[in-house]
Amino acid sequence: MRRRRDERGFTLLEVIVALAILAAGFLGLLELLSGSLRLSGGARDATAASMYASQRLEEALLAPKPVAGEESGLFGEKYRWIAQTSFLPEEEGQPYTPVRIQVTVTWSDGERQRAVSVAATRWEPKAAAAGG
Repeated sequence: MRRRRDERGFTLLEVIVALAILAAGFLGLLELLSGSLRLSGGARDATAASMYASQRLEEALLAPKPVAGEESGLFGEKYRWIAQTSFLPEEEGQPYTPVRIQVTVTWSDGERQRAVSVAATRWEPKAAAAGG
């Protein structure tokens, strides 16, 4: 079948090629969207873990008397925390004992274990320091 010169329009082959190009573009967009959702989920988990770690660190800093050792617990079902308290070496003649508190929050993102740690040093009056 021959085409006359004055006929206008697209052949079936041209339409199929155009649809294939559009489909490839849409697949690329869907892949970008999927990757962006994955990244935002990871950022949400890391932000929550940081907030939990900071909260637990503040609680430890405000405790009346620090005790050297380790505590652990859960935040919900997903996040585990470990708080480590240790007395640092004292300097001669100083009225304070440095106490280091480190809180680590861990969680699993399905592929691997993730962790966020925060730490601070508390200066405890020597008379109040226990276990150091």
